[in-house]
Amino acid sequence: MSQGYIYPPPADGKPFRLNMGLRSLEPALWLEGGEDLEAQIPERLVLKTDAREVVYQELPGYRDVIEDLVALIAENLAMFHADRYEVSTESVKHLPTGASADLASNDLLLQIASIIGEDLVVLSREDGEWKIVAGAVLFPSRWKLSEKIGKGMDAVHIPVPGFATSLAPFMTATFDKITSDRAVWRKNWSLHSTSDLHQPTTIHAPANPDEYWWRTERQTLTRSRTGDFLYFTIRNRAEPLSWIKADQESAAFFAETLASFTSETIEYKGLQQDHQAIIDYLRY
Repeated sequence: MSQGYIYPPPADGKPFRLNMGLRSLEPALWLEGGEDLEAQIPERLVLKTDAREVVYQELPGYRDVIEDLVALIAENLAMFHADRYEVSTESVKHLPTGASADLASNDLLLQIASIIGEDLVVLSREDGEWKIVAGAVLFPSRWKLSEKIGKGMDAVHIPVPGFATSLAPFMTATFDKITSDRAVWRKNWSLHSTSDLHQPTTIHAPANPDEYWWRTERQTLTRSRTGDFLYFTIRNRAEPLSWIKADQESAAFFAETLASFTSETIEYKGLQQDHQAIIDYLRY
């Protein structure tokens, strides 16, 4: 794959299929750095202040588990990212930018999320399902945290074509098996007509294919050290679709995957107007 994508597109030409695709993850790889992080943190700091109601939600009664998640992040940063972060009992500081998180703040989850690359969501096992009870999602991909808070996974994923038949029957059981000493991860992807990572709405502006962006989400799940909670992280990136086009073989395979989209998937991914044009762009 040309241009060094962090997470390259499908390169086998197989039809698109919705699946969990969970893989084991070593603790050292739980939080990602990357050259793009220093450019993202200033934007995350602005969103923390200017879009607080959009990016941050927390139901009452979950302060202890949020403190556990933040402590886990601080420990991971001190152990595996000490060249980039300074960790104390009062704060966590991102050294390249000077941005810091106050560990005594009331919005603790938002504080820590603003100085790392990962968006953070806390899930609680209640009423027979996993529900979103807190989150700091600064770079949403066409969804609003305020519309998902308090909901279980089935309700959260109603808009996803094929979820009810492909994932819903075993998602709860799969989540139940995740342990605190063994995180898992998966990749999600989409095509956007903008490189903007903060996209809380589903509004999609058509564009020429060479103006599109390959957006990836590296998602991880790990269980809390105490209680019945899961920590969900999302690391977002946007890279030019033209990079895929530059590799003729990869572009051809990816075009075949896109061509397999159902009409429901095309609509869900916001490609109603540009779907065929993107396929042609990659093929020729």
